[in-house]
Amino acid sequence: MTSLEVTNWVLVGVMATAFIVGLVTRNYSTVDRLWSILPAVFALVWLPPFIDNPRFVIAAFLVVLWSARLTTNFALRGGYVFRWPEGFVGEDYRWKVVRKGFSNPVAWQLFHLFFICGFQLALIFAFTRPLFEIGSATAALGVWDVIFFSLWAALLTTEGIADIQNLRYFALRASPAGLQSERVSLGFNTMGLWKYSRHPNFVCEMGQWLLLAAFAFQATGKWHWSYAGSAVLVLLFAGSTRMTESITASKYPAYSEWKKVTPPWLPSFRSKARDAFLRRLSQAAHAPRHFSEIHESPRMAPAGALESDPQVGLQRENA
Repeated sequence: MTSLEVTNWVLVGVMATAFIVGLVTRNYSTVDRLWSILPAVFALVWLPPFIDNPRFVIAAFLVVLWSARLTTNFALRGGYVFRWPEGFVGEDYRWKVVRKGFSNPVAWQLFHLFFICGFQLALIFAFTRPLFEIGSATAALGVWDVIFFSLWAALLTTEGIADIQNLRYFALRASPAGLQSERVSLGFNTMGLWKYSRHPNFVCEMGQWLLLAAFAFQATGKWHWSYAGSAVLVLLFAGSTRMTESITASKYPAYSEWKKVTPPWLPSFRSKARDAFLRRLSQAAHAPRHFSEIHESPRMAPAGALESDPQVGLQRENA
């Protein structure tokens, strides 16, 4: 059995396992727990046949680093909390919202089978699959390899910074000091990289997998069906962004205005409207606590509720 055939069977196995676990436990975030792990598994299974190919080895190493970063971030947000006998207790808040739209339990389980378990796990395989194609490129390393590896490393580092800034923000938001800050008590992050993009992590996430597909095409000189996987991932992020932001806006009134002054993905480093928004916050911090012209001073969620916050999410709000 080839390494590619092994990963095909791994994919089938995790699809069946994720569906059964969700069916039994009524917790539908098994795929979320696998999202960050499977690309590294695929890369390591594919490694032996290409161990002498430096291009593949370096690319696989970067994929493993991506997995390590996202898995760590997910764990810090409570994604792997396990309690006996309940099992894993965290669930992506979005599935709870989506589930309300299904009055028929059979229809929900079909959605669970074909979209949550089937489509999403197949998508993970698809956007990782270009890595295998890179293994067939045997030419000596060159300028394009340096460009690819540098861009991937830059995106990975930036995404890690965005993760850290978001974790720090939500820790501050839950602290007494955070409750005294108008900017922190907005309920959503407007600091660091999050000042220039509503979802800087999304940009880096999509960018890495689009980059992998483009690099595989450049290295091999031929088209492969899996290159479309990263494009489908972008569509999934587009839907996720709309859903996530509708929930956030329903919780925090100022978010609707923030959407008007800050782009969702690609950063904008100069914005007079955003500067005016933040300036009003600063002025309100020195005035009596009365800020209805910008927001209704929503009170924060409990400190232990990070995994259910719409801006944090449980998985692809890293995605």
